[in-house]
Amino acid sequence: MSSRTASPSVFEQLLALCRERFPRFADQWTESRRLFGPEWEQDFSTSVGAAFGSSPSPAWDGALEGYAEFCTDALRAQVAFEKSGRYRATSYAAVMVECYQSAEYMLRRYLPGLYLSHFIWPHHYRLVRAFVKSLLPVVAGEVRLFCEVGVGCGLYSQKTLQALSHARGVGYDISDYALDFTADVMRSHGLSDRYAVHNQDILTSPVSNLADLMICQEVLEHLEDPAAFVRGLYAATRSGGWGYITAAINAAHTDHIYLYRSPDEVRAQIEAAGWRVQDVQVESSYPEKKPEFRPTIAGFLVRRG
Repeated sequence: MSSRTASPSVFEQLLALCRERFPRFADQWTESRRLFGPEWEQDFSTSVGAAFGSSPSPAWDGALEGYAEFCTDALRAQVAFEKSGRYRATSYAAVMVECYQSAEYMLRRYLPGLYLSHFIWPHHYRLVRAFVKSLLPVVAGEVRLFCEVGVGCGLYSQKTLQALSHARGVGYDISDYALDFTADVMRSHGLSDRYAVHNQDILTSPVSNLADLMICQEVLEHLEDPAAFVRGLYAATRSGGWGYITAAINAAHTDHIYLYRSPDEVRAQIEAAGWRVQDVQVESSYPEKKPEFRPTIAGFLVRRG
């Protein structure tokens, strides 16, 4: 009698490639699997396998290279931040040209790196997991239309569509590369029929269809005036509608401009715009660092009055 051995998962195969090509980053992959277990590995394999293919290919090579460069950029920026106490970028116009309008930056590095980081970086995945398991069930019965402003790699829109089969979504961004990447993610997961993307600045061109749920995931730190942007999110949400707003705190990257020093600073801007905070989640990495240099994300479930 012969026994069959299960084929390696997408995660296991990508991990082997990571160990071979970028060994300095591989330990975090295995640590995240240890922290989150088989359910996490299945989530990784299903999502990443759809987005980049379920077997070794040039897309896998590109995703791994993008992730390595994304991590390297973050590490370098964080070291510089800890030396100077400030972010390098100060101008949104300059970041727009250097990053969001650059195919080299967005397609080779930022977008594949960001997508993978949502699974591999523990503080990122804890927010994703809570968003799907705890927050979406709270709002599910009230959401027919959701908007994500600043879609980035599209993961949060993907997860929302998968969790809320009755809902449709719209993704807004000012980078065609982000919108194209997000549209590809939706197609690869069979979600395109319920999702549309638009290159639109919601402050200068307000949306006409108000959202039941507004998602804005790690956008505020990319702006010179995030308080005005939070007010724009409020205006684009129906009365009584929900929002999920997150921000990076003491976390440097190539395109981070606004330096939040604490979750309270983010909350103050959110509440000043009129939102009522319903729940808060704060996650950090590098616990050995001083709080003022510890990369942190704060996520707020909010409601419009």
